[in-house]
Amino acid sequence: MRFNVAQLLKEPVGSKRKYHLAEEVHDLDEEVKLTHPIEGTIRLIHTTDGVLVSGQLHTAVEMTCSRCLESFSTPIDFMLEEEFRPTVDIITGTKLPSLDGEDQATLIDGQHVIDLFEVIRQDILLALPPRPLCRPDCAGLCSQCGQNLNEGPCSCEQSLEDPRWEALRTLRD
Repeated sequence: MRFNVAQLLKEPVGSKRKYHLAEEVHDLDEEVKLTHPIEGTIRLIHTTDGVLVSGQLHTAVEMTCSRCLESFSTPIDFMLEEEFRPTVDIITGTKLPSLDGEDQATLIDGQHVIDLFEVIRQDILLALPPRPLCRPDCAGLCSQCGQNLNEGPCSCEQSLEDPRWEALRTLRD
């Protein structure tokens, strides 16, 4: 996921490049395991400040269901849009001044290479569902015995009455 943009930076502002991305990544993040390569099309556009990288990407991630705690794979689609700024002038080779609070992941290195790894990692983490479900109708676990209710009912006695409503039941009677 590294692209040399030296030639693009020498061309006029507005010049474009288009690439198809199909990368197998195994060590993206210690908590996120990809089950499918990162795929999609990205566009690089020379801007006045650097290079704008944009594209629609997709992959699949192994997750744990928040109800039944089973592992499953879910597709992740995310939009990539980030502007990368050069650290070295393309014509003179002099070091350019850095800006305060500048993200190191969005810098073009001294060899004029853009590395998309960190930006893509962050975008995937932001695209993950906050409460992943293996399926929309996941029954979850029994609160008494821990049986996975997707595999069948448990043998626990289920009380249909909720004690929190008892005060209202006394008013009704």
